[in-house]
Amino acid sequence: MYRKKYILVIMIFNICFAQNWLQNQRLERQFKEAISSYNEGRYATSETILNDIISSGYDSYNEEALLLLLKSQIALNKSTEAKQTAKNFFSSYPRSKVLNYTMESLGDLYVNNANYESAYRMYTRAKSLSDDYTYRAKIDSKLLKLIKIKLPETLFDELLVMETDLASSNIHLLAIAYSQIMDGMPDDAALTLVKIDPSVLSDEFSQLFELLLRESYRPSSPVLMVGLALPLTGSNSELGNAFLDGFRKGQNSNYNNQRLSILARDTRSDDFEAIKIINELEKIDQLIASISPASETTSLSLLSSISDSDLPVLLTSKQKGDLTTINNKAFLLGSNYSLEGKIAAQYIVKHLGLDSIAVVAPADKNTEIQIDAFISEVDRLGGNVVATEWYKGEPKNLSRQFRFLRQVAFSLDTKEKIFDEALGMEIDSLDALFDVSADDFFDLPQSTAKKMTSSDSSKVLLNTIQAIYLPINYEDLEYIGPQIPMYNFDTKIVGNASWQQLEILTKENIGPHLKGMSIISGLFNSISDSINIYHNNLVEYQMGYYSSKLLTNIEMNEMSRAAFNKSLREIGMYNDEGFNYYPSITNNNINSAFQLINFNGNDLIKSGVLTVDSLITVSLQNP
Repeated sequence: MYRKKYILVIMIFNICFAQNWLQNQRLERQFKEAISSYNEGRYATSETILNDIISSGYDSYNEEALLLLLKSQIALNKSTEAKQTAKNFFSSYPRSKVLNYTMESLGDLYVNNANYESAYRMYTRAKSLSDDYTYRAKIDSKLLKLIKIKLPETLFDELLVMETDLASSNIHLLAIAYSQIMDGMPDDAALTLVKIDPSVLSDEFSQLFELLLRESYRPSSPVLMVGLALPLTGSNSELGNAFLDGFRKGQNSNYNNQRLSILARDTRSDDFEAIKIINELEKIDQLIASISPASETTSLSLLSSISDSDLPVLLTSKQKGDLTTINNKAFLLGSNYSLEGKIAAQYIVKHLGLDSIAVVAPADKNTEIQIDAFISEVDRLGGNVVATEWYKGEPKNLSRQFRFLRQVAFSLDTKEKIFDEALGMEIDSLDALFDVSADDFFDLPQSTAKKMTSSDSSKVLLNTIQAIYLPINYEDLEYIGPQIPMYNFDTKIVGNASWQQLEILTKENIGPHLKGMSIISGLFNSISDSINIYHNNLVEYQMGYYSSKLLTNIEMNEMSRAAFNKSLREIGMYNDEGFNYYPSITNNNINSAFQLINFNGNDLIKSGVLTVDSLITVSLQNP
């Protein structure tokens, strides 16, 4: 009897054990799949799997699953769900070994929500729960970024009351000193810095300590508070962070008339969030101006949402049109495509005295605006655009476009000897080099010149087209550069900012043939240490750098929005190494200054500044 009961118990135990084992195996497989999905960026899949694990009733992986679920929800911008997951974790596992990672993740969530004070608190608590040097260094890096946003002193005063860790106390004091320096109170900062023991600071914080110590010796100066609306997270985060890095470098490079206090806010690469941010900034009375590298679409949204505000909005990216009609407090530091086309025309016709001009350009909306303005201005000045050739997509093969220009060039020469020299030569001597794509013949603007039927030959050097204007895309140069020398034009090449790529221009099959070309650009790539680091976002980095320096040099009678508007409109010529600002004659909210850069075969040399109707050879000095 007892034996049968014993056997039955054993059998039940074995069944239960087997079921638990199988369940644990299944959960292990699911958890590994969730990790894999998360690492591959499939956050929604990871979230689904983890919710299944948690709801299974087995708690073998619940602790780890909750943490990974929190990280997945943060990645999916599910703020409400993520906060509930964090709450569940803290209530279920208050003494967890991964509690610090949960607090760090919650800090990341607060950063995404622009709740930087709460983020700082979470990171500080996360750091206090770990003795791992590498992990604490990672948290220090996050804390440093938050400090440079300039958080309120009240936060650090609050934390110092309860802080027992010397290293953390020093960081809080460092943050207070940073805020004091940014507010133009170097004497107060000096008193704060003497309370810090630099021997317990990490390398990153030691550098900041030394910088602040040097700045504390400077005399007090006015402080211009500027709001930055930037995509620091999301799809455009690299752009936003490059701009912010450049802005901070410019901010720290010199202090002239006043210091800058920056209030950086993350738009999360979202237009709706950008509108929310600009409206929040607008309500801060001590904020004198805002600045953003936003695209035209985002810029339109920003300007429309605060059209009745007195807050100046500085836009650093090149715009399609005149956004000042939407908001008369908008300033276009990066100018617009129409004005660049107009100034290029003035340079070629008025300053160089050239008449017959050809255009080769990509068929996109921005460039079409630029070319329309270029052609109109050439006509106004009495010049002649003899051909306009467009291309679509990657310009791997521009044989059709350049062969047509040669036909036009032949037609412009009234001397019979050129045609005599061409007699008997192969008509299409360059056809073997390229295969013409069908894409070249469709959906492109029509050429402005009539085609010739005269024989052509690549062996004849043609000089009847006196200039070719090539405002191309950045990624197009590697294709276009090698093709131009093959078509034997003796002409002036004029390009745009995209031609500032020395690694391509100096190639043996390109450089010697393009010696003497000119580039018209809003920026001259003069910050050598940034060119490699910010290769993909160089324009954003340099616009951040130069716009910051511009702001430190604006002379104002009082620290107000009205005074800022007036000063920027009346600034006159602002000169810097790679950037100039000169309000347009017709609209003093638009920058009309462009860099004139020449290529000598080996290097790019800034030779002057082009403004409407003027070519200025500048000496680099501040206004």
